[in-house]
Amino acid sequence: MSVVNKIIKLLLGIPIAVILILMLIVNDKIHYSPEERITGHDSINYDLLKELRGLKNSLHENADIEMQHRYPEGYIFLNAVYGLAWCNFMEGLDRESEYFKEGHAEIQRTFNKIDSDIGRSSFNEDLSLSYGAFYTGWSTYLLGRKLYLEPLSKRKEGEVAYFKQKCESIASSVNEKIYPESYYGSAWPADVVLCMATLALHDKLFGPHYSEAIKNWLSKVKTKLDIRGLIPHSSNPEDGVPIENARGSSQSLMLVFLHSLDKEFAQEQFAIYKTNFVDSKFGLTGIREYAKDDLGAGDVDSGPIILQFGSAATIVGMQTLSLYGEVEMSLRIRNAIEAFGFPFKKGDQKTYLFGLLPMADAFITWANSVEAKQGSSPPSFTTFHTYSVFIFIILLAFLYILLKIRNS
Repeated sequence: MSVVNKIIKLLLGIPIAVILILMLIVNDKIHYSPEERITGHDSINYDLLKELRGLKNSLHENADIEMQHRYPEGYIFLNAVYGLAWCNFMEGLDRESEYFKEGHAEIQRTFNKIDSDIGRSSFNEDLSLSYGAFYTGWSTYLLGRKLYLEPLSKRKEGEVAYFKQKCESIASSVNEKIYPESYYGSAWPADVVLCMATLALHDKLFGPHYSEAIKNWLSKVKTKLDIRGLIPHSSNPEDGVPIENARGSSQSLMLVFLHSLDKEFAQEQFAIYKTNFVDSKFGLTGIREYAKDDLGAGDVDSGPIILQFGSAATIVGMQTLSLYGEVEMSLRIRNAIEAFGFPFKKGDQKTYLFGLLPMADAFITWANSVEAKQGSSPPSFTTFHTYSVFIFIILLAFLYILLKIRNS
């Protein structure tokens, strides 16, 4: 056998062998179950704690500044989603526990970073809603969640006053426009849904005040739905008319917050979302970025699209499915992320995708912080295993023939 033939067979054989090994690893890891630990009076998801600490380390190394270079809202998104994941993790914990104190310190640090000149630098103060719906929604909602976790005696008067003032600004703004701008001339309903969820959170904290404003806003929203009856991805900020039909990334996100505004309407929206965006391929569940009768390419909102599954839509959709009672489907996504996300544990930290994309870590951790609180029987992956065995046998046979020819 010539040297050239040996090199060719080697170049073919090594990748096949690597794929075979990866297939074995994936089929094992897809049956993931998070580690639970009991400490004091608390039972915690220790894997989730490791994910939070992995992000904590990344943020202490200025990952938020790095993400701002990659995404238009990377700094705010990373800090806010990280802070909200801590909020979910801390619910029900003993307020004197080390984990609650650690989480509270991280949420405070995160909010301070958002409520800073750096945090506001990408947004315009002169919009009808100061700094826009995106910044106002995420910053104020995070502050509200922090206040909700704190006993009355621990709340800072300045933060309470600031929260109430921002809620007044939101209510005034949505009274004039259904979807106030996030940037000049551009409005995304998902940002405004989060703003309205902040008003609902205000009423949980301080008693009913904005229920009528929320009701009136929802009435207007229902007159400006897209062709499938869903809240659109983007709208004209002047009249609320849809510009781009619903997409999986924004629908997954909106449904998380819409649930706190009107459960009946949210359930109706979820039913349409489930029909049009929840899909299954090769035994794996995911959320499409574009509806089943549409195709599209990935962009900054969707992240990478694989087999029409949107990465952002699917990761956030894990939380959405869990919230609306589809726990098994949520766990199927969680376990698939665990199998294909290359999780790496080091000490008390855990990251995904080799730690190269903290933004993905943040959204995965946020989703896990909700799903982890709900029990369910382990999901079945029989169909996925069947496809895997079929492909494994074909590749193994090819590798065997390749080696046999090489040795003949």
